[in-house]
Amino acid sequence: MAFNRLIEKNLPNDGGRTSNGPRLVVIVPDQDLDVVSFSRTIHVLASPGVTDVLLMTVVHNFDSEMASRRRLATIGTLVRDFGYEVEAIAYWGRSWVKALEKLLRPGDRVLCPPEMSVRTGLRKQEALGSVLRRRLDADIRFMPGFYVKTHDGFVRFLLQVAYWVVVLGILAGFFFIESDVARQTTGWVSQTLMVVLMIAEVGTVYLWTVITG
Repeated sequence: MAFNRLIEKNLPNDGGRTSNGPRLVVIVPDQDLDVVSFSRTIHVLASPGVTDVLLMTVVHNFDSEMASRRRLATIGTLVRDFGYEVEAIAYWGRSWVKALEKLLRPGDRVLCPPEMSVRTGLRKQEALGSVLRRRLDADIRFMPGFYVKTHDGFVRFLLQVAYWVVVLGILAGFFFIESDVARQTTGWVSQTLMVVLMIAEVGTVYLWTVITG
């Protein structure tokens, strides 16, 4: 079982594939889990004819990398006992989607904890499996019960604060512009400019909301 500490530019084009048979790509959460039960579930959910299993995880610091390598080694040993050829990759980065985009090949099936989510906007999170299906057209199968969501309430609070700070900044900026227009123009010119500014104000707030999810 080969271990690879990878950065995106060094990722092999073949995704580490060693044979032409169907491959099962297993997303291994970067947290403690029941490796025995996890390995058995991989075997149960593997399709008939699958001979290759690729265990992959994403790490972004040295401490989590070492723990992930030990976890992958243990799972790989257990899965190999079921008769599979096993590889493991610790992808160095923060994006599961980017890592899988580099690793997946046509015909691959992905096992993914349904509880895992990724941020798709400043204020929005979406299930990782749904994102992979939409962006990569991947064949996703779920293995529930192996991922515990971390408490990120404080982060969400900060993101909400950032969102509203920008909204208030937009409203304040347009308020000063509109006040200046009202002082310096009159008649239909003033009314026309005010309508244009109000449309621009609403459009800017809407665009910011769309961008941030």
